[in-house]
Amino acid sequence: MSRASSQPPSTRPSDGLTVLPLSSPTLPPATTTNASFVGRRDVWVVDPAPLREAPRQALLAEVRAHAAAGRTPRGIVLTHHHHDHVGAASWLREETGLPILAHPVTASLLADRLTVDRPLVEGDALTGSEAPDDRWEVLHTPGHAPGHICLWEPVRRLLVAGDMIAAVGTVVIAPPDGHMATYIRQLERLAALRPERLVPAHGAVVEDPVARLEFYVRHRLEREGRVVDALDDDPIELMALTARSYPDVPRALHGLASASALAHLIKLEEEGRARRLADGRWVRS
Repeated sequence: MSRASSQPPSTRPSDGLTVLPLSSPTLPPATTTNASFVGRRDVWVVDPAPLREAPRQALLAEVRAHAAAGRTPRGIVLTHHHHDHVGAASWLREETGLPILAHPVTASLLADRLTVDRPLVEGDALTGSEAPDDRWEVLHTPGHAPGHICLWEPVRRLLVAGDMIAAVGTVVIAPPDGHMATYIRQLERLAALRPERLVPAHGAVVEDPVARLEFYVRHRLEREGRVVDALDDDPIELMALTARSYPDVPRALHGLASASALAHLIKLEEEGRARRLADGRWVRS
């Protein structure tokens, strides 16, 4: 039976930030997707993900609890189009009448599943109140997904980061949605903002986000080095290269790892350091 996570909401009323982990159809090791509620007076619900009834009801109960406390739900925000972030979006709109907001690229990618009511682009902001530290800026952060956005509150340096990082493990960068060079640039951009707290889509709130973001950059570049080392003048297939460059990953997960390996190879190809042959195999360039 599906149920909401037993972990209670992480609520900081003075921040206007509540994080509610709910079971979702996500990838291991994660089992939940965080629904974030931002804004002290006007509340924006970020990434309503559940497909099943019990966590959906927990999500709806949280929306109603905010309303009962005198806050006004204003909209549903999608960080990107992946199924473990949007599973309850249409359902929640039907239950509450709230509009769905997302980047135009996300809206296009979701066109056969749901309608986005209002676009969000770089430079837009969602206000929670008149307070200067309750204005959540929209950052367009492609790399994991082309329409990915984060919400950034620059006064208190709070970042709702979607799938840019995870609290445990790393994020799969899977072409064609994922683009490794872009993703690394966006990680560096977020680290340069020096956030104080970061809400990932999966796992606990990150209290040392700069260190975590910088670790992600180092990890990706170290993995890229292993991919480079796995290449030579003899053509190699993607799965064989994955086995060489991801020796620390269980073989059962090599299918997932191969997506990120491909993203690294595409980055290397763009830099003139690798070449894909007509038969799909790869060589050093």
